[in-house]
Amino acid sequence: MILTVIGGVVFFLVRGKDGKKIAVVKGEVTRGELSLKVSARGKIEARDRFELKAKIPGVIMFILEEGTPVKKGEIVACLDDKELLARKHQEEAKLVNYKNNLIKLERGLDIKELEDRVQEAEVLFREAERQFEAKKNLFEGKVISLDELKRITADYDKTRLQLEIIRTQLKERLNAHREETESVVSSIKAIDKNLISIEQQICWSKITSPICGIVTQKEIKEGSWVNQGQLLSVVVSGKEFVARVNLDEVDISKISLGMSVSVIPDAFSGRVISAKVEKIAPSPRLIEKINTFEVTMQLEPTNIDIRSEMLCDVVIVSGLKKDVTKISQEALVNIEGKDYVFVIKDNIVSKREITSGFRNPNEVEVLSGVNEGEEVVLNPPLELKDKARIVIKEEEK
Repeated sequence: MILTVIGGVVFFLVRGKDGKKIAVVKGEVTRGELSLKVSARGKIEARDRFELKAKIPGVIMFILEEGTPVKKGEIVACLDDKELLARKHQEEAKLVNYKNNLIKLERGLDIKELEDRVQEAEVLFREAERQFEAKKNLFEGKVISLDELKRITADYDKTRLQLEIIRTQLKERLNAHREETESVVSSIKAIDKNLISIEQQICWSKITSPICGIVTQKEIKEGSWVNQGQLLSVVVSGKEFVARVNLDEVDISKISLGMSVSVIPDAFSGRVISAKVEKIAPSPRLIEKINTFEVTMQLEPTNIDIRSEMLCDVVIVSGLKKDVTKISQEALVNIEGKDYVFVIKDNIVSKREITSGFRNPNEVEVLSGVNEGEEVVLNPPLELKDKARIVIKEEEK
């Protein structure tokens, strides 16, 4: 049962036959449920929010308008990729040339030709060597003349020299072949790497949505130049929402995960969306010299047309006691750490100490001191003392 408050928070003096009477507003000691609530201002946000930024510089050729629904993987914005495609074609042409050169090098026709010439020279040299040894023996046996020996020796030296020249040519060609092959292979690897980079940039030129949602921001116009990292659009989920509030450290101890929450959007006054406490920040942030903790609440599905960035009131029910004796917070007077109320009986008040318990901003549980049905003064004026005579404002009317 809700405490009945009769009249406004005012008082005045009334002069009657019995002297001065203090006009007061009265309330009643009631019995019923008492809930502890934490209230705060907050903001409704889409559960998923993605800022789409340019990964490469370029000119915007296409970008979706705000409010456009998108599917996961759908293109939201596109950069001009003509230059990238031209570079790709150039690199691909260079790659074909280098691969053809590599094929020629792998065949090694010029090396095979040199190897054949070396083999031929080796055959000629062995024959010349044989004849030289034979003629030398004949000369020693005084069968041939010295001139004949000199002629044979000259032929032998010439054949040996030719073999050495061809062998040197083969060795130099093998070294050059190896260097050319390494250079071509290195160039092919570099082109492959460039192509991968260019293809990645071509892919980056098309900015896609990572989720099914709605474009909520369009930060650039078509035809504009954008730099790497520049914000282009914002895409948010269109069905799942959360509410976020910042609670000071006094209130944070009163809530826990899973508690029920009522979210009232400013745009839909009186409409309430149910929610649950989903996340409580582990550490505070200093806001206006007050330690606050961010609390995130998952909103349940609703037919209300809520949108991201809407402001709202949030009420978290952090506790509930049933069948308690309670009074209005306005009836309570704290003097030197003790709680008192002024109880009304026969238009005379008596100052009575009470023991309070569970409380919220509006009501206080009374453990002892007053009983259900008794009447108490609300917002007692400063001049109100024990045993003072009073008049109820409504009765005076």
